[in-house]
Amino acid sequence: MRVFTLLSLALLATPAFAQPEAASCSSPEYRQLNFWVGEWDLTWPGGQGGTPEDEMGEGVNIITKELGDCVIHETFSGDGFNGQSFSIYDVRADEWRQTWVDDQGGHIAFTGGMAPDGTMFFQTASFTDAQSNERINRMIWEGIARARLTWRWQTSTDNGETWNDLWVISYTRR
Repeated sequence: MRVFTLLSLALLATPAFAQPEAASCSSPEYRQLNFWVGEWDLTWPGGQGGTPEDEMGEGVNIITKELGDCVIHETFSGDGFNGQSFSIYDVRADEWRQTWVDDQGGHIAFTGGMAPDGTMFFQTASFTDAQSNERINRMIWEGIARARLTWRWQTSTDNGETWNDLWVISYTRR
C-alpha cells in the first residue's frame, strides 16, 4: 500500500499529471474586448428578416464579464431574434475564441483578435454554403469609442480577399 501511495504522489508531482494552474486572466489580451462590455441600444437599416430598407431594426445587447473576468458573455435580442455568445482569450493559441448560439438553431464558432488597425475581428472557418460556394463569415467591431461603435457581419467567397456587408449594426451605449 505504501509503495502505491508513493508512486501515486510521484506521478501527481510530474508535469504530465500536475493540475493546471488557474487562469489569472490578467494579461492585456484579456482586456481587448472591454470596449464591448456594457448595455447597448442597437439600430440597423432594413431590420432583420426582410424588413424594407427604409425601416430600422432595433435591439439590445448586454455584454458582461463573467467567471473571474475571463469570459465575455453576450445576450442579444432584436426584431424577434435572440442569441448569446461566450468569448475567451485562448493564451495557448494566442487568439480569441467565441461560440454563438441562438433561438433559430444557430451555432457558430469563431476565432480572431485585434487587427493592426485597431479593429477587433472574429471569423469562421471556411465552409460550403447552400449554393455550393466556399465561404468565410466574419464580424468586425470598428469606430470604437466609449459611447458608440459599429459592428459588421461580413462574408467572403474569395478566401478573404474581399468582404461584403450582410448586416451593419450601430451600437449606442445606454
